Amino acid sequence: MSELHARTMSSVVPPDGRGRFTLSPRKAGRVALALAGGAALAALLPAAPAQAMASGGITNGGRWCAAGQQVTGGGAAVVGEGTGDFNTRIEGSEARAHFDYTTGTVAGLWATTIRNTDGVAHQIGLFSVCVNSIAGYQVASKDVTVAAGGFLRDIATCPVGTVALGGGATDSPYSSNQPAAADRIVQESAPGATGGQSLWLTALRNNDTVAHAIRLFAVCSNAPAGYQVVHKDVTVAAGGFVRDTARCPVGSVVLSGGAAVVGSGSADFKTRIQESAPGTADSQSVWMTALRNTDSVAHTTSLYAVCAGPLAGYQVVRSDV
Repeated sequence: MSELHARTMSSVVPPDGRGRFTLSPRKAGRVALALAGGAALAALLPAAPAQAMASGGITNGGRWCAAGQQVTGGGAAVVGEGTGDFNTRIEGSEARAHFDYTTGTVAGLWATTIRNTDGVAHQIGLFSVCVNSIAGYQVASKDVTVAAGGFLRDIATCPVGTVALGGGATDSPYSSNQPAAADRIVQESAPGATGGQSLWLTALRNNDTVAHAIRLFAVCSNAPAGYQVVHKDVTVAAGGFVRDTARCPVGSVVLSGGAAVVGSGSADFKTRIQESAPGTADSQSVWMTALRNTDSVAHTTSLYAVCAGPLAGYQVVRSDV
């Protein structure tokens, strides 16, 4: 199956000195939902078949959006098991597009690589957030090389006048035989802005014995009506874990989300994103992130949701493979 990738090279813009990436609009709607227990989490994720992943297993994939739709974000999460530390690990993600020569249409997909490092099997949902065409839609990217055992904390920036809808990082070029051997840890993945440009931050550890070419990317477009980034700050103790959500304002929808350490400059904070996925709670759109702090000190971490007003064709789809 052929793929079409819209890519433009982005310039490197350093993060601001405070370690928090300035949001657009600034500190908009700092609201979030604290999950009370398994019942709340079960309501978080859309009902659909899930993928069973054995202990030690890894998968890369997602579900295609409808023909003609674009993808803004996506991710993976354990489903149908309440809430807890499921000891999974996000290793990469990518916005893809497929051109159907029969119909002459393009469909988007959010492909996520997730590994089950737990001692038991888990049910995994792979998500894509889909919308009809958005003005100015493009994927801005930056290619870097991460040495064996190396670490990267860097950004892909959107063109001036556009905003980040989502983002992430994956091997470049993508190959279906890479994920099993990749052995990466996505430590942070979050939206922000610096120097007047919208961006997506990724922190990543390469645990492999060889270097990997990594593509950092940001999904960008003209700002849709009601666009804003909301976040919730949590303190994660040394060795601690959080599984929580950032909630979009009533009447808006979630396009993507993630988490990043804030207020500590730029460094290897030794966090690990275990799950990252869209959903709903109390009829509001939310983004759920599960994160482990493997560092010897506590970190203040922001959980993010990128939100907008209702968009034509908006839907969250989940893979059934």
